[in-house]
Amino acid sequence: MPPDAPLDPALARLLSDRRVHLRPPSSRADLDEWRAMANRFLASATRPELPLVENRIIDGPGGALAIREYTPTRNLPRGTILFAHGGGFVFGGLDSHDALCRRLAIESGGRVAALDYRLAPDAPFPAALLDCLAALDWLCRERPGAPVALAGDSAGAQLALASALTGDHGLRGLALLYPLVDPSRGGASHATFGEGRMLTGEFLDWCWSAYRGDQAVDRDPRFDLRSADLSKLPPSLIVTAGHDPLRDEGLELIERMKAAGVTVAARHYPDMIHGFAALPGGAARAQDAVSAMASHLRDRLSG
Repeated sequence: MPPDAPLDPALARLLSDRRVHLRPPSSRADLDEWRAMANRFLASATRPELPLVENRIIDGPGGALAIREYTPTRNLPRGTILFAHGGGFVFGGLDSHDALCRRLAIESGGRVAALDYRLAPDAPFPAALLDCLAALDWLCRERPGAPVALAGDSAGAQLALASALTGDHGLRGLALLYPLVDPSRGGASHATFGEGRMLTGEFLDWCWSAYRGDQAVDRDPRFDLRSADLSKLPPSLIVTAGHDPLRDEGLELIERMKAAGVTVAARHYPDMIHGFAALPGGAARAQDAVSAMASHLRDRLSG
């Protein structure tokens, strides 16, 4: 399937710098340095002001878990969106997606709780998923009866979807930005965009391997979401990008949700690359994607 539209010129200029193209680290020291550089790059995005941003520590299955809560109004919002950041299960954190979470809180009118889950390869599957479920449990205990929704981008979208499939938290809604779904990388878009669009095929292979660890988990539907029963998911929004290796697995997920009877909305950005909503620069389509996610979740939390 060819790209729907030519690549956005601003993104084409960004991609002309070969340093932005993701490659597997060659050593532990390289991983630490690479994580720091990637997080600094994403954290440089413009951050809107909010009345209240609080860092919280909760008990998690592997120890203390950090959560950053964004409250968009001095009047306490009724519902909360738990957000799982992207980064291939191997990088990212509270600062890398701070700007995106602030925008999501402002536009949705809901409190956003961003989770700093454990990262692979140090903590392979199911550590990050268990952290997400622990955060959901905490939110439900902390605010009994208040509506909760889930959101995430890339690997965070995988964790959000796996959490929605695993737990029983009465979720009101789900919003997934360019979700990571298929460990086999079987879609045609992987062959088309596995080089030259920032997210490379070799990096994706390394990410899945790091998350898998030395376990035989490929048949686990929480790991490989292609085998999951989607029928009990809440109303969902899925955002895809035209120049993304993950494009086809996102589009396939939309069709699988529809076939399972899930209410699902889709938003496609034909000239964008993977990760565009969190990139520094404030592209109009990035803001539009966050607005679409916020609108969907606002409706679900207030419904």
